[in-house]
Amino acid sequence: MNKQISIVVIATRSIPLADGLEALLKAIPQIEKVEIVRTMEHVVQRIEDIKPRILLLDLALAGKKPEALLEQIISLSPETMRVLLVDDVQDIKWLPQLAEAVLIKGVSPSAVAAILTNLLFVKGDGNEKIQSQE
Repeated sequence: MNKQISIVVIATRSIPLADGLEALLKAIPQIEKVEIVRTMEHVVQRIEDIKPRILLLDLALAGKKPEALLEQIISLSPETMRVLLVDDVQDIKWLPQLAEAVLIKGVSPSAVAAILTNLLFVKGDGNEKIQSQE
């Protein structure tokens, strides 16, 4: 089995959210590098440049048409697993079709760590949809 470099990109404008996620991700041994981006344009550019293993995308950053952004990300890097961070359970109606996991902001760090660790061991066949509402 080939070892895949596990780079994670966190896309959010929220400094506390980014800092908390970065600290959590750096504690997961399988994650080798964490990058933080704060604009949609930078999200697209980093996905295209580095093709990360996982993208943590704050839905608040995605604008009024998050579906278009997610479809663009999928076309640039189909192997990148997308984890969406949402404020409210109502935000997830259409999202599971475009992401491997949906997390409600404020979910316990242990749940986030468990979900991300599990995703690192998934082949990415589209059958590993995960939602957390803790």
